[in-house]
Amino acid sequence: MDNNHQAIIFLVEEDDDTRTLLKMNLEEDGYRVLLALDEEDARDRVIGGRLTADLILVNLVGEEPDEALEAGRRIRRHAELEVPLVVMAEEYGAELEGTDVNAGGDDWITYPADHEQMKSLLSRLLDQPPR
Repeated sequence: MDNNHQAIIFLVEEDDDTRTLLKMNLEEDGYRVLLALDEEDARDRVIGGRLTADLILVNLVGEEPDEALEAGRRIRRHAELEVPLVVMAEEYGAELEGTDVNAGGDDWITYPADHEQMKSLLSRLLDQPPR
């Protein structure tokens, strides 16, 4: 990615409190953040290629990681974007905490231990040094 380009993350987050905190953290990390409240809202925002983003980040409350991954893939197809997709797993066992699992191609499921883990993954996927 061009170092002069501010990477755009399309964040799909259902929880109001988490959405606010995550957006703030991502902006502090130097990303521009576009928001959607859920899969339907995300598809409405991207219809007809109206949205450009460098990465899609999905956290759907109560969804299993595989279900959220499929929702993210539907959003990406609908947006006609070929960008990395990261799904934040909500509930998982201690053995997965702190891991990032490649779910094929540029699709990732992260089991975050902290924001530094997310920051590192996004930096790698966007080929942009973390702030």
